[in-house]
Amino acid sequence: MTLNWVPNQGPQELFHKSGAFEVLYGGAAGSGKSESLLMESLRYVHVGGYSAILFRRTHPELSQARGLIERSRAIFPLFGGKYNEQRRVWRFPAGSTIAFSHMEHETDKYDHKSAEYAFIGFDELTSFLESQYLYLFSRARTSIIDPLTGEPIPVRVRSGTNPGDIGHEWVKRRWAAWLASDDELLALGQQRAALYEVKWVLRDEESDRDVFVPQGTENALSRQFIPARLTDNPKLLETDPTYYARLMALPLVERMQLLHGDWGISVKGNVFKAEWFKRVSPTHVPEGLRWVRFWDLALGTKTRNDFTASAAVAVTADADLYVRDMVKFKKEWPDAKKIIKQMILDEQHIKHIGIESAIHGLAAVQEFRNDPEVMHKRIEAVPVDADKLARANVWAPRAEAGKVYLVEGPWISSFLQTATLFDGSNSGAVHDDEIDAISGGVQMVANKWRRVKFLHL
Repeated sequence: MTLNWVPNQGPQELFHKSGAFEVLYGGAAGSGKSESLLMESLRYVHVGGYSAILFRRTHPELSQARGLIERSRAIFPLFGGKYNEQRRVWRFPAGSTIAFSHMEHETDKYDHKSAEYAFIGFDELTSFLESQYLYLFSRARTSIIDPLTGEPIPVRVRSGTNPGDIGHEWVKRRWAAWLASDDELLALGQQRAALYEVKWVLRDEESDRDVFVPQGTENALSRQFIPARLTDNPKLLETDPTYYARLMALPLVERMQLLHGDWGISVKGNVFKAEWFKRVSPTHVPEGLRWVRFWDLALGTKTRNDFTASAAVAVTADADLYVRDMVKFKKEWPDAKKIIKQMILDEQHIKHIGIESAIHGLAAVQEFRNDPEVMHKRIEAVPVDADKLARANVWAPRAEAGKVYLVEGPWISSFLQTATLFDGSNSGAVHDDEIDAISGGVQMVANKWRRVKFLHL
């Protein structure tokens, strides 16, 4: 068997031709990052003693379908590689090795404290901590000579990534000359790099900042960013032509990051936009909707505490989402309980009530279930097992598509203000309980939502 592989013309080809010490490649989904890391790690397997390592943040990511390990099984044997399953290491006839590893915990970096690697690759760099990335620089070393050229093989660090994830800010800062805005560069005292330009960098100990220096400066290391998009990978578009449509269906922030490689878009103000929501009068709400009400309970009444918030939610056969009669307040539990009970009794059109099971939600559910006055209503504890942003992103694309309707009421102005500031950070700077209330309601109707969407196809 032979491997008939050549890089795509454009960014991928430039990545494989780069002589820089440190290269960041990609910036968008589907641009061939993982494939390029695997292929580039093979460049010197004909040299005895050559050692390469490829990282993902967690072990499941390494082993997932079409992950690095699975892909390597189709390629590395063609170079004579034999895989050690237990050690996750490929060994080649010349005595060279390519290993796979992860650093789920910050201290996992020390597992490599006595290692030497001529090639270090990071797949999805923004999922790593900066301390992990920089520590591996101390392991980047070799004195091996390539017998084909008589020259030392170069030491290289290569990474592929999309914007976003926990390491977004440090990765953007490290490659600021290519990724940052003009204002951000001014604050950093840097100038913009030209497209594909290689910069030479020294770390200034006094300011603890990277300083660009002329090529040939003693101890300087070369750095480069090579942007690539899905459109730069025609092979993927040919074999999976619907991938573009799937990226287009993502929430705004994720779509801009993964499809367009946008490093500047922030979550705040971009999860929801006020103009996405449609207002509708109560008289124009479709008849026959099955309404649910979700309660997001708060702990207390202090300023820093969240509000107790609730929204009534329903979904149509066309998967349009309707929201009405939102409330929020700060009350101690005895007073809050009275308000909730009275709403349960008054809202005859709502038969299904959900209360977040976190905090004291389970106790609240039990109290209402033991109350004979409301026993005719279905009251359940709703487990919440995802963060605020992930839950909001379930229905954010619906809003952007103009399929979220707000039934007119005095609550809308406050909600829209909250929605446009929402970033899912749970920082307390902006109370986001109204968003959580809708997310909880969406979770309650999720199974019905999927069912009606399927039946409507």
